[in-house]
Amino acid sequence: GDQSQVRSQVGSQVGSQVGSQVWSGVNNYRGGNLWASGWCSYISFIRDVLGWCESTLDQFAVEEALAKSCGWVWWHEDVVAISDRPEFIRLDQDGRLHCEDGPAIQYRDGWQVHSWRGTQVPSDWIEKGVDAAIAITWKNVEQRRCACEILGWHNVLRELNAVTIEKDDDPLIGELVEVEIPDIGRERFLRFLCGTGREFAQPVDPSITTAMEAQASIRNEPLSTFTPPALRT
Repeated sequence: GDQSQVRSQVGSQVGSQVGSQVWSGVNNYRGGNLWASGWCSYISFIRDVLGWCESTLDQFAVEEALAKSCGWVWWHEDVVAISDRPEFIRLDQDGRLHCEDGPAIQYRDGWQVHSWRGTQVPSDWIEKGVDAAIAITWKNVEQRRCACEILGWHNVLRELNAVTIEKDDDPLIGELVEVEIPDIGRERFLRFLCGTGREFAQPVDPSITTAMEAQASIRNEPLSTFTPPALRT
């Protein structure tokens, strides 16, 4: 469930940061609280609910203590490193590490991870904003998409010389455009105004040929029964 998603997301984000520095020389490690929803929960359930009692549980006591109070733990013959649990972890509605105005993970010593819908991004993109020229040329394609979403596709389209495919007379329905995105290819977007007059742009299926069809797809409605926004009450 949600706990396993958090464990996977945080584990990959934090682990990628420390792995090359620590795991290359230390093979002994535990996940602490990030492993709490794994086999630790199974053992405690068998013990507390089913009444299992065995000397093996004495060894489990250390694992349980780490899961209750620590983050990642690494040890070697002469040294042990115990990390704190995050001060906070922020997720989107799909359980991915995500925060639009700050770090998605923050520790009490100030160390942070910035993430956009599950993809780690440079902190400046979240804290200070990202330039359109950087957004459309960033080498990592997944991070590039994040940069474009952070900036707003309507701003990115201005830099890409978008070609109009079809434009509706109603600005709430909008304009279907096509652009060439470096390393990705041709994609289509619907550029439109919302009810408050703000400009938006959203990617749509490249097979779509009209702005009305694009609006229907964005709203997950069949074109045959779609009611244009301007006519809604």
